[in-house]
Amino acid sequence: SIFIDVVSTTCILLNPMSSAFRAKDIRTVFTHVGVGMASASFWRGSWYILDDSLYPEEPTKSAAASLGLGVVGMACSQGLVGRAELLRGTVQKVARFGALYSIACSCVLVWRGTWMFWDVVYEKVHQCPIEKKGPKSTDPGHATKSGLLSKGIAVGGLLATGLFASVLAPPAAASVIRDLAVKAGHRPYSGPAQNVFNKLSQSMRAISTRANRS
Repeated sequence: SIFIDVVSTTCILLNPMSSAFRAKDIRTVFTHVGVGMASASFWRGSWYILDDSLYPEEPTKSAAASLGLGVVGMACSQGLVGRAELLRGTVQKVARFGALYSIACSCVLVWRGTWMFWDVVYEKVHQCPIEKKGPKSTDPGHATKSGLLSKGIAVGGLLATGLFASVLAPPAAASVIRDLAVKAGHRPYSGPAQNVFNKLSQSMRAISTRANRS
C-alpha cells in the first residue's frame, strides 16, 4: 500500500547506515549544530550589548534606534561581499570578514528592532487607558497570542513574496547556504539538507507514480 511505501521510504532515509546519512553527513550535521550554537552565541552577545547600551529604559526609542541603525547598516553593506571577493590574499580574508561582520551586526539590529516593536505595539494595544498599564507581550497566554500574530503575518507575507526560505537560520541555514555561496557563480542552495530533500522528493514522486498506475 501507499502507507507502507511511505513508511519504508522514511525508514530508509532515517537509517544511519543509508546513503542519505553516511558518516560524512553525520559529521556534517554535528558541525552544523556547532555552527548554530556559535551563531546563537554571537546573536545573544550582540543583542545583550544593545539591550544595555541603546536606550535601555525606553523600549520604543530602543526599537526605533535598533531598526534604523540596522537599515542603515544593511544599505551601506550592499555589495561589500562582492567587492571583497575581488581582492586577493590576506587582504581578501580581512575584507571578507569585515563585510560579513557588518552585515551580521546589521541583521541583529533589524531583528532586535522588529522584535521590540512587536512587543511595544502589542503592549500598547492591550494597555489599560486608566492605569496606563497592561500585560507584557511575554506574559503567560499573551506570549502565545503575540507570537501567533507576528508569525501568521510573517508566514503570509513571505509566502506571498516567495521568500519564505529567508526564515532559515543556523543551524538549518548552515546546511543550505554556505559562505562560499556569496561568490559570483556559486549556487546559493546546496549541501546535505538539500540532498536528503531531493532523495525524499524522488521517493515520493516514485510512490505517487506507482499509485497512479494502480
